[in-house]
Amino acid sequence: LEYPTLKEYIKDKTYLNLVCLNEVTDPRNIGSIIRSAAAFNIDGIIVKERQFPSESKMLYKSASGCVEFVNIFKVSNINSTLKNLKEKNFWIYAFETSGSENINSINMSKKNILLFGSEGKGIKKHTYKYADYFVKINMNKNVESLNISNTAAIVFNQINERSK
Repeated sequence: LEYPTLKEYIKDKTYLNLVCLNEVTDPRNIGSIIRSAAAFNIDGIIVKERQFPSESKMLYKSASGCVEFVNIFKVSNINSTLKNLKEKNFWIYAFETSGSENINSINMSKKNILLFGSEGKGIKKHTYKYADYFVKINMNKNVESLNISNTAAIVFNQINERSK
């Protein structure tokens, strides 16, 4: 597979929805997120190069053939990438269970980064400072959280519905 460069891809684009995975390492979750991104027209996924399990059979099996339909942008540093994207008028929406904004009430911009943290620890503290909004999905109070791939699919669907 070819991996495009993020810098070249975003050039001259007006509307973009990119996903950024911060410390997400489970190949099954990443594969499921790729599949959902393809299903709901997400433009690409930003991953840390050293943490992306590109050789994992589980990733490809979980993605169910969708890896070739989603741009994967491998970067060496997530924080510097987010900083650079903010300078290029991207808004960063961090998704977490304790978010102050409800996904149904936020107005997305033309250029969006959907930031998701690791399966256990969430978004790294140093990465928090780049987020413009902290967003949650309303759900049953008896359920603490969803699997990251389930959360991502719900978010991607919401964004896809708004763009119609």
